[in-house]
Amino acid sequence: MERGRPTKYTDELADEICDVVSASELGLLHLVNLNPHWPDRSNIFKWRLRHPYFRDRYLKAKQDQADVVVEYMHELMNEPHVYFNPETGQNKVDSPLLKLKLDHFKWHAAKLKPKEYGDTKQLETVNTDISDDCKKRYQDLDERNKKEY
Repeated sequence: MERGRPTKYTDELADEICDVVSASELGLLHLVNLNPHWPDRSNIFKWRLRHPYFRDRYLKAKQDQADVVVEYMHELMNEPHVYFNPETGQNKVDSPLLKLKLDHFKWHAAKLKPKEYGDTKQLETVNTDISDDCKKRYQDLDERNKKEY
């Protein structure tokens, strides 16, 4: 009798894993638990190292997952995050929890797809004239300081 999860790689199982990852906002640990015929998460990580086809597909799946995560953030915004306050007997909105969730998903999307969801930083242009100017000054100094031996 075999014990544990299967570990034999197949392109079909790799495709299934990538298709599910790309369409879910859940992490790999949760997805492995929801799909008992998948190998353990550590084996999936090993597959990424050993199988270039799977590595490329998985990378694309994680990038596609960023779009799903952003859609999920929109849904979270419409979800009421309320809790019952026993002191007042009223429901209150849990704003810190909502902000924490949204910040987490924004960070996650930015890491998965930085060009689309990452912070934009203005890069300063490097002045190449400075290096040319430095070279010219060094040459001038060399000429002035030359000594005849």
